[in-house]
Amino acid sequence: MKDINILWFKKDLRIDDNEALYESLKNNDILPIYIFEIELWNQKTHSRRQWQFCKESVLDLRNSLKEKGQPLVIRTGNVIEIFEEISSKFNIMGIYSHQETGDWLTYKRDQEVKLWASNKKIIWKEYLQFSVFRGNINRDDWSKKWAKNTSRGLIKGPLKINPIDFDAGVIPDEKIFSFKKDECKGRLKGGRKKGLERMEYFFKEKLNSYSKDISSPEKSFDSCSRLSPYISWGCLSLKEIFYQANLYKNNNSRMLKSRLTWHCHFIQKLESEPELEFQDFHPYFQNIRTNKTELLVLWSQGNTGFPFIDACMRSLNFNGWINFRMRAMLMSFASYNLWLPWQDSGSELAKKFIDYEPGIHWNQCQMQSGTTSINTNRIYNPIKQGKDHDPKGEFIKKWVPELKKVTDTFIHEPWLLSKFNNEEYSKLEYIKPIVDISKTSREAREKIQEITQKKGYWDISKKIYLKHGSRKKTVINKRPKKSNNNKQIQYELNLGI
Repeated sequence: MKDINILWFKKDLRIDDNEALYESLKNNDILPIYIFEIELWNQKTHSRRQWQFCKESVLDLRNSLKEKGQPLVIRTGNVIEIFEEISSKFNIMGIYSHQETGDWLTYKRDQEVKLWASNKKIIWKEYLQFSVFRGNINRDDWSKKWAKNTSRGLIKGPLKINPIDFDAGVIPDEKIFSFKKDECKGRLKGGRKKGLERMEYFFKEKLNSYSKDISSPEKSFDSCSRLSPYISWGCLSLKEIFYQANLYKNNNSRMLKSRLTWHCHFIQKLESEPELEFQDFHPYFQNIRTNKTELLVLWSQGNTGFPFIDACMRSLNFNGWINFRMRAMLMSFASYNLWLPWQDSGSELAKKFIDYEPGIHWNQCQMQSGTTSINTNRIYNPIKQGKDHDPKGEFIKKWVPELKKVTDTFIHEPWLLSKFNNEEYSKLEYIKPIVDISKTSREAREKIQEITQKKGYWDISKKIYLKHGSRKKTVINKRPKKSNNNKQIQYELNLGI
């Protein structure tokens, strides 16, 4: 049988700056493959909008590989069963892929694949997708390792890939998955070409307004990079974005690079402790909240009676993206004011985000729910947030048309209208607030405070900090080695984490 290497694409859907691809071509012909795993896509954190973005990205990758001589092979089903199919036709010398810090299911799947490969005497080589490292990591040294890896040169895509006689397969019909109806008409389109277009547009047209507009729920849609889906699905690499950012020497580019550093910092937490997807950072917070299906549904639909909350949620439902501050506010409201388990509200949010990244998502869910014990607890006031970031209520009226005739005076608190014109208020086809915001905020603070006073709380918290806490470092200037395409890249890495 012919000797080959399997190049297993997961969430690294590109051929440029792809170390696994570069290394897999050194000693054998390769069979590049992407596997749609039914069990993975049927999880409650996954959705049709994510599937569509992924499908578009996979098709774009297939075309890119076809231009090099070997189209992407596509299969649907169990990874090991498909690798067995390949091993019946070829002599697999090695499996090449990027490391994946995914959810619990992919973590267990990778363990099974590792055992299968070992029993078959097949070497599985994994390469860094981000600056996230496996094994026992000392957080004091993490920033140095991050800087060293991020400053490596970009890897140029191959000029040619020898074709292999093997059925290329087809994209499966989405009917095999259990997706709910999910149009998401405003989402970005998937694929590397779309990612490159967005990156070029952002740096040329919108970088200068990045820091100014980053917190606005409306302006951020255009002024933020919106590159997160292309990073999550691997259509673009972080190094490529850093390279572009370093062409601009201003505060906006430094701010972007700082946030990209945080990206890896958070994923490192889940890599070091995969159970954080469902287990509280601090055990004293276990089971403090109760499931309330009715409240969860109202919150998820954008029907809470709080205009700014509802506008943000409805915008997210339509676009599959919203800025960081609004994500934090939505999660905070669910955790503190509705007192919902972060696992429940977190799963609802996960399937709405086309840029769902488990390592970032679950850590942020816990941060905004007060269960880490090493972060400042922030209970966002949605009324104040609305007045700060949508003072005239334009964003609210766009997404909550029930309030389009309400004046600026009452747009953030329409219930106050009843004190001045009860007849007009009674005509509003808008739900009344489902909770008392002041009362629930106060009760949440008291509950969290009570837990922090329990014996042994701070001893456990200290251990959590030593394992997961950030360490502040100064700015590091690092000149990388020459890249494969002989371009010298100057990185100025802001490691203020």
